[in-house]
Amino acid sequence: MQLPKQKIALSKKNDQWFKDSMKALINETSFASGKNSELFDFYNAYNGHLDTSKYDYVTSPFGKQTTKRGYPAKLRSYNIIKPIVDLLLGEKSKRSANYQVLCHNRDVTSLKQDDEYKATLNYLKQRYVNELNQQGVQTGMPSQEQPEPEEFKKFFDANYKDARAIKGQHSMTALETELDLHDKFQEGFFDWVVSGYIYSYKGVCMNQVDYEIVSPFDLDYAKTDGVTYIEDSDWAVRRNRMSVNQVVDKFYDILKEDDLERLENPTTSNDGGFSLDFLDSREDRQQTDRTVEVLHVTWKSFRKIGFLSYTDEMGQPQEMTVDESYKLDKEAGETIEWVWVNQVMEGYRLDGDIYLALGPAKVQRTELENYSVCKLPYNGRIYSNRHSDNISIVSMGLPYQILYNVFHYRLELSIAKNKDKIMLMEINAIPKRHGWDEEKFMYFSDAMGYAFIDSTAEGKSGERVSFNQFQVLDMSLGQYIAAQFELLQAIKQEWEDLVGFNRQRKGQVMATDGVGSTERAVFQSSLITEELFRKFDKFEEKERLGLLDTSKIAWKDGKKFQYIGSDLDQVFVELEPAELSEVSFGVYVKNSARESEKLQQLRGMIQAFSQNGAKPSTVAEILDMDHFATIKTKLREVERIQEEAEAAQAQQQQKAEQEFKALEAQEKEGEQIFESTENQLDRDKDIYIAEMKELGNGVKHHNDVNKNGIKDDLDKRKLDLMERKMANDERNTRQGQK
Repeated sequence: MQLPKQKIALSKKNDQWFKDSMKALINETSFASGKNSELFDFYNAYNGHLDTSKYDYVTSPFGKQTTKRGYPAKLRSYNIIKPIVDLLLGEKSKRSANYQVLCHNRDVTSLKQDDEYKATLNYLKQRYVNELNQQGVQTGMPSQEQPEPEEFKKFFDANYKDARAIKGQHSMTALETELDLHDKFQEGFFDWVVSGYIYSYKGVCMNQVDYEIVSPFDLDYAKTDGVTYIEDSDWAVRRNRMSVNQVVDKFYDILKEDDLERLENPTTSNDGGFSLDFLDSREDRQQTDRTVEVLHVTWKSFRKIGFLSYTDEMGQPQEMTVDESYKLDKEAGETIEWVWVNQVMEGYRLDGDIYLALGPAKVQRTELENYSVCKLPYNGRIYSNRHSDNISIVSMGLPYQILYNVFHYRLELSIAKNKDKIMLMEINAIPKRHGWDEEKFMYFSDAMGYAFIDSTAEGKSGERVSFNQFQVLDMSLGQYIAAQFELLQAIKQEWEDLVGFNRQRKGQVMATDGVGSTERAVFQSSLITEELFRKFDKFEEKERLGLLDTSKIAWKDGKKFQYIGSDLDQVFVELEPAELSEVSFGVYVKNSARESEKLQQLRGMIQAFSQNGAKPSTVAEILDMDHFATIKTKLREVERIQEEAEAAQAQQQQKAEQEFKALEAQEKEGEQIFESTENQLDRDKDIYIAEMKELGNGVKHHNDVNKNGIKDDLDKRKLDLMERKMANDERNTRQGQK
């Protein structure tokens, strides 16, 4: 069936047009092709399931007749693929997802300039306030330490983020929490390693973003050359088995009562002319009387838009886009340039003949710069660059798994053939005349390590039995078994070397291995699998961008959410309606391998940080962070706080030194005063002694009003001397207490 014409007006795209388009695309799918059968083998190989038909040439070398008798060995699966896949899954879970959301709108540069102007103006105002406060002018505003102009410019450029980009970063973090993206990507990485395919779906359900990983068995798409990601393909069809209850949960708002009655007795008619026998025979897809086949068909059609040129109320020429239903007003001077652009259509087909949700997809994911760009709700990529010749880790390991099982089978046969050493002896040599039989003879020889024989025994013809009829046959296959075991190890080693897992990468380091050689071996090994991780990282980058675009439609009425930050603090975000609808985002993921390596190197320096005075809380925060950029921001903050503390400490020390010098000067001045006072006291004492001597010589003095025999001026001088001495003693006592 041929695809109907797509370049028609939207008004002519009725239900019949949608049904015919969906039938034509369903006929193009290849769910029952050999690709799915091959994928089934890959998942079975990982799970250790054995397809014995692949080993008939070993177990039945002479045809089916061999199986009637059988061999003394059983073919078993010794899984060497699963450990490698699990190691890759473990490494993937340890890799950091260091992503950043940016804004790609045209006005991003002008907005940055406006914000820089405002920040610079505030910076200059604060520097002016600091200067006035330093001169003693009362500004009423506190002083704040400000960097030099060059440092301020560098700091602004390094830390500037568009407010819209910050909103986008918050939205991405919230989506990562709500959708559990870490586990979803881990699930997708498992499909990526096993099958070489990774498929996903993004949509809107009840004003919420819907995201799921799609099984490689359930999706088919247009294999167009030059298309790396499936979201850029022309069409994609997903087939799923759902119970009637699941169908009602998904389509209850558009499902008619007649359709529900019809689904109660599903027919699973393939109204597309293609066979689905292979999928119907899968163990996890066994059909029941209440199982419905659901096909979701998405494809790119065409729509007509016009670029309307008109004049506004101010007389200025303007331009806007309109749809095909717009009526041109020529009298107002309007002109339209019509063009055809892409548009994603979708529809569901249930049980072969029930069609639902026909129309344009809710999420078109167009670009502001290119109206024709739109993306399918399904995305994915393949490991190989060719759709017809894809490979995976498991596909490369399947031949080694088969060979490994075959050699284990041959080893078991060899062990069964191994009889060790066998002694041949004449049965007549057993001393039967003394009451011995074969069982007693074998038991005694086995238990005691020696045996008795009858040297007088005779043979069948009456001849005498001689000892030269005894001999030992060596039936052991020890060397052959050892060689087979070494061959098994060689097969396993060759398989692990092929995918880049040497013993050093698995942690098997010998005492003779040097540090440099071990690191080099691990580095060389990681290079082999780096392309596997790199391609999946680019897929994650596309997915995060697609989820942000989908959230614009899901949250068109606004959104309030909260999430837990890296410091276990609650972050509250509120998005206004249509706040991000006109924003063109870009999501960039740094190379996970290099980021992980830098994180390991930084964490290896934790001990040095601790020895140089880093706080335990800072060390704990560094160990808890997974983003190197976040760690750098935290370290900058720690350095800033440390520099401020060092500056405050230096200022305090300088103040203490100044106070100490002032105290020294005060003490020195006190010592000088004390010395001067002492000298004066000594002089007064000499005068006093001299005058007392005069009194002792009987000299009669005048001016002795109190009649105590001492001149009044000497009496007053003696009193002053005593008062000054008491004051001096009291001052010395206070200084000593200080």
